[in-house]
Formats: sequence, C-alpha cells, structure tokens
Amino acid sequence: MKLGAWPLPYVRVKCSKCDREGRLSKDGRIERFGPDREMFVVREKLTEPSCKRPDKKQPCQSVLPDGLLVQAITAKNDDEIIDKRLTAEAKKWREEQK
Repeated sequence: MKLGAWPLPYVRVKCSKCDREGRLSKDGRIERFGPDREMFVVREKLTEPSCKRPDKKQPCQSVLPDGLLVQAITAKNDDEIIDKRLTAEAKKWREEQK
C-alpha cells in the first residue's frame, strides 16, 4: 500500500527487538516521503537508522501495528476482513472518512 492510500491520519511503527514505538502524522510523512512511497519503505526509513537493537547485523524488526486495522478499513466487504475483531472499528473509520 502506498502512503497516500493509508486511511489513518497517523502512521504508527513499533520495533519488536528494541520495543521502541512511535506515532507520526500521515501528512508529515507524505511531506517527507511523498504519497507514492510504499508503506514498508516508509516503515523501514522511520525505524532502521535509530533502531536500538543490540545486534546491528540483524535487521530491524519494525512493524506497522495498525496494518490489520488498515486492511479491515480498506476491505471491500466484511467477509474480506482478516481479523474479525476489527470489524466494528473499521466500520467506524469508514464512516468518518465519508
């Protein structure tokens, strides 16, 4: 998914190796990376340089914790939602975007 299509007003990244977590505005990330940058590249650019993992030879283990919520929000119908527990929250986000 491209950054411009990310439906949330923020981008949250977390590293499972060093437990660092941050929440940044989507608009600020678009200014920095552009709307056509892939989210996985954005995630890496945000975390890799400052990751506090003990072994720098190992890759940063950052994730987009809201990835399943975004999948639920962008699903064409409720049957496509991977984590059904997110259905109600996804519907709320979809309504707010209208």
